[in-house]
Amino acid sequence: MLGRLLKIIAINLGLLLAGLLAVESIFGGWFSRDPIDRLNISRSSAVQIDATGLYPGGTEFTYRRDGWGFRGRGIDPAAIQILTVGGSSTNQTYLPDDATWQATLARELSRRGKPVGIANSGIDGQSTVGHLFNFESWFPSVPGLKPQVVLVYVGINDAMIGVNATDSLAFSSRFKWFRHNSALFRLGHTVTGALEARRTNLSHRALDFAHARWTDTPNTADNRQARSVADPAGYAERLRRLTDRIEAMGARPVFVTQARGDYKIIDGKVWGMVRDDDALNGVDNWRLLAEFNAVTLAVCAERKVTCLDLAGELAFADGDFYDHVHNTPAGAARIGAWLAERLAGLL
Repeated sequence: MLGRLLKIIAINLGLLLAGLLAVESIFGGWFSRDPIDRLNISRSSAVQIDATGLYPGGTEFTYRRDGWGFRGRGIDPAAIQILTVGGSSTNQTYLPDDATWQATLARELSRRGKPVGIANSGIDGQSTVGHLFNFESWFPSVPGLKPQVVLVYVGINDAMIGVNATDSLAFSSRFKWFRHNSALFRLGHTVTGALEARRTNLSHRALDFAHARWTDTPNTADNRQARSVADPAGYAERLRRLTDRIEAMGARPVFVTQARGDYKIIDGKVWGMVRDDDALNGVDNWRLLAEFNAVTLAVCAERKVTCLDLAGELAFADGDFYDHVHNTPAGAARIGAWLAERLAGLL
């Protein structure tokens, strides 16, 4: 009886292993000579997105990534003058192509007599760890990519999600080799990243701002209690590495601080959106993000590179966010116009 049970278990394990090997051989990057195939990005893809209910005027539209992994219908890499790098607030999955802040930026610069090619390399959930990997394995594999400016829009993901141990740059090259080729590993990392984003309110869900309650009192005593995984020192070091990588490709680094939609500043006082549980409220999130934005500004000053303090200078209005961190078309237009004013002199 026991022998038969063990035999059944062995057969099932064998079938499972065969299935996993089949998945890896088909979807993994083990046999591809194209390094971009080893990255967890969509290429030459088109997906229908339904933004109805997320914000006023939200509709269904087609979200595309081109053959090089950049968002949109496609652009000649040699024509890219501004490469934008960031997470979901750069990618803007739920905004049509012509409603992203990159689209407004391009229109405003063209209106000022400076037409430029802009590429959107934003990937939902990526922190500066992922951005660094992009400069190691993605961007060098795009022929002719020589941007004049690399605009890095960062802070939120590093502050809220932190660095997953499997994403550490300190792992051995053998582990990196396995990670970057394995389809199942990439799938698992995507799923866990999505769950973490949802837990920390970085996923896409419409908020009822009209009926939100606001407080001026945080739920936690300090930032370390708020998010123990947040590592400002590690973030600073990654910004330095990003500066080195950008300058090494002959481009000018431009870092941009980030703001959130779950806090507002009235007469110098911070008010945050109340949570129904004991999790971080808007004041906690403002305080934590402010710490990381300060790190961004400090590293820019240290390295003498351009930093645009969007969080400190741009005043958002009601209706500019549809959730805690993602902009509506109105908010994206505000960002794009603000950036155009400051980037025009750099081009």
